[in-house]
Amino acid sequence: MTASASAAEIPSARRDFWAGARAVATLMPGAVLFGLAFGALVRVVGIDPVTGFMGSVMVQAGASQIAILEALRANAPAVIAVITAVVINARFALWSAAMAPIFAPFPTRWKLWLSYLMTDQSAVITLQHHERYPDPVRRRRFVHGAESTFVGVWLIGTAAGVTLGPVIPDAWQIGFIVPLMFISVLVPGLHGAPALVAVAVAAVTVVVAKDLPYGLNVLLGSLAGIAAGAFVPDRRRPDPHHPDDGLAHDAAAGE
Repeated sequence: MTASASAAEIPSARRDFWAGARAVATLMPGAVLFGLAFGALVRVVGIDPVTGFMGSVMVQAGASQIAILEALRANAPAVIAVITAVVINARFALWSAAMAPIFAPFPTRWKLWLSYLMTDQSAVITLQHHERYPDPVRRRRFVHGAESTFVGVWLIGTAAGVTLGPVIPDAWQIGFIVPLMFISVLVPGLHGAPALVAVAVAAVTVVVAKDLPYGLNVLLGSLAGIAAGAFVPDRRRPDPHHPDDGLAHDAAAGE
């Protein structure tokens, strides 16, 4: 590659990166608020601030992080907190399956790095926009822009919450933030009657059962939503000539 070609490549790389950042920008305010709520809960529960912040660095899954803190605050057994987090984060198995063909051409180091940075919001953005970037290098830059900037905003929110403490009223944190965060991670996957019923049942269960001990309302809501969705028939009839490829197809189509 010549020096002039390399120089021309730099603006292109920046454009693709910032295109990803702009695509996910509308979802960033929510990340700041939930990061602020999580950071504040770290202080309320009495966890070391650095440890709490590193939780966001390592896990990057706000719904499960807040659910774990709620369980710890209620003196729940560790197994309850862990099971709740596992159930909530099980959705990442679906995201991984949907993203696998998009990430397939990437070098292994980039697959690992982008998988680590992946959130629900950036996954949805990637699925909606990846067809605009048939070149794997440009696609990788776009995904990196969406993921890294969104995670950066989430970490800023967490740091602010850990530093400022419970600026959000305590009743809001426990009574409303957890259900809202739980619902928010389910919304991107709403496609068809089973998913609609599942998220409705899960959301109602989480709110109605908010007084259960140990934060069991989130775990109960997850299981209730899964069970309800399983019993609802999907009335969509796939075209035999254009088989539905699931989550990736729906999100890429912007449905």
